[in-house]
Amino acid sequence: MKENKHPGSASPRKRIGGVSSRFGVGILYDSRISFSTRLKNGQIATFSQDTSNCSGIYRVPFLRSLLVFRQVILIFLLARRNLVKLAKEGLVDLQRGKRLIHGILFLVLYFGFFTFVEPYLNDLVPVLRWIIFVGALILLIRSFFYLVLGDQSLKYHGAEHKVINTFLAGDNLVIPATQRYSRFAFRCGTTLATLFILLELLIPESAYQALSQHFGPTAGVFLVFFLLLGLAYETLAILSKKEPGKVLSLFTILISKMQLLTTREPSSKELEVALSAIREAVGWHPSSVDDYIFTSGLPEGYQ
Repeated sequence: MKENKHPGSASPRKRIGGVSSRFGVGILYDSRISFSTRLKNGQIATFSQDTSNCSGIYRVPFLRSLLVFRQVILIFLLARRNLVKLAKEGLVDLQRGKRLIHGILFLVLYFGFFTFVEPYLNDLVPVLRWIIFVGALILLIRSFFYLVLGDQSLKYHGAEHKVINTFLAGDNLVIPATQRYSRFAFRCGTTLATLFILLELLIPESAYQALSQHFGPTAGVFLVFFLLLGLAYETLAILSKKEPGKVLSLFTILISKMQLLTTREPSSKELEVALSAIREAVGWHPSSVDDYIFTSGLPEGYQ
């Protein structure tokens, strides 16, 4: 049988990215976003919409880093709007009470560390400070995924990476193909967050004080955040495009291994959800049963 391949790998002018949660996988491709979730009856529901392209902003260094948050927010709003409708019909369980309790526990851990522990790290020798900080960072990342996003999100995150890696390689968007690809992706929010934190550790306290004096405490914090985020994003973009040397190659490998905390090898069930999302985003709709069609029809009123 002739293979029914997808439209091709991502164009350099078209951006592709993803978001995962305890409920499913979201994909952005150029100006189109989609989100897929599994219903209680085992079927998969997929929602999608077109958004503004913002291609002009993507050409502006540093400023384009803010579009990472735009991507996450757009997919979040698309997912939330439709998940609430599905929950009202009893098709999904949003677990609101459990999520609220877990969210509070994470906030206690987060603010507890930066309020009662982090201020004392400056008095320690640099090596010990880094060891404690990195250990706390690993704990916070793991706690965030387990408490806030849900443990299921680890598998969905791995599935998201696998289907995107499959698409970028120009391979078929079917389960046998996706299983050949890695659950790790260097251009990931985990890598961006790791670079951001590493850069934040390198910024001297005097730089924060100088910005606070010139722009005020609140504006100074936001300016530092914007500059560090932009620098982390541009660093990630450079490392992703250029062939690294031995030192940089080791550096990128070590950073990528942070995804051991934020991903888990997905089963076929998570891959089915991720495939439905990316197929909808890139506009590939296979017509053969052999091509694994999973998405069910949706009631009227869903996007």
